[in-house]
Amino acid sequence: MSDVHVGSGLFRQDLLEATIEESNALEPDLVAVVGDLTMEGYRWEFEEAKGYLDQLTCPNVIYSMGNHDAKNVGYRHFEEFFGIREESFEIPVPEGVAKVVSLDSTKPDLDEGEVGREHYRWLDSEFRDWDQGPKILMIHHHILAVPGTGRDVNNLRDAGDVMAILRELKVDMVLSGHRHVPYVWSISGVRIVHSGTVSSMRVRGTMPPSYNVIEINDEAVRINLREPGKDADQPLASFSRKPITTSEFYPDFDRFVLYDRLPFLKE
Repeated sequence: MSDVHVGSGLFRQDLLEATIEESNALEPDLVAVVGDLTMEGYRWEFEEAKGYLDQLTCPNVIYSMGNHDAKNVGYRHFEEFFGIREESFEIPVPEGVAKVVSLDSTKPDLDEGEVGREHYRWLDSEFRDWDQGPKILMIHHHILAVPGTGRDVNNLRDAGDVMAILRELKVDMVLSGHRHVPYVWSISGVRIVHSGTVSSMRVRGTMPPSYNVIEINDEAVRINLREPGKDADQPLASFSRKPITTSEFYPDFDRFVLYDRLPFLKE
């Protein structure tokens, strides 16, 4: 889920409470909340958001920070209420252990985001040799343009480099939000999964408030869109667990993106 937006005049408490109740009923392995928990980054907004989200019973609830959370030095409150802004997790799943990395792409008081060269080594160290299960990145800002959102603005400023790194590291899935419209891209084996706004009426076009339910097994990945408080799911995307592609990319990766691996990984 994403874009909770506690503090907005368009925030809907009933939608968030329905989402939490439905999420608990699913008994998922992971609940991923990819940013914009608040509207203005004020302490009282984080307190209220935590009061709701603490009702999630899943043992693995992971948060990423959004651009609205970074307003008014809100990262201080985010860290106090929801923990450090960047961390990696190992989550037991039926087919092994998933590596989940939550990365802060925000810049103070700016709507656009950036991973930044200082993070490239860290992503490499977390994902490159992971072979126990899915590799999942959580990041608030959208890497690829989302249709149905109007002019594409406020995206990830180093999106090209980041996409190249994700393909190089064979990351399975990227979970993001920011644009308030759910959509899925599959690019060279990397699946980019966008979430809509879960509990506000800051919607675009005809897309209602929603969140995604993702099912992964050895053979397939299925993503359903769910509107809070409604019983029926809508299929959003499905694809094989392992990418099926005939694409080949011939120029060396480091002709485009160059960074040193962390010293402790060097032989």
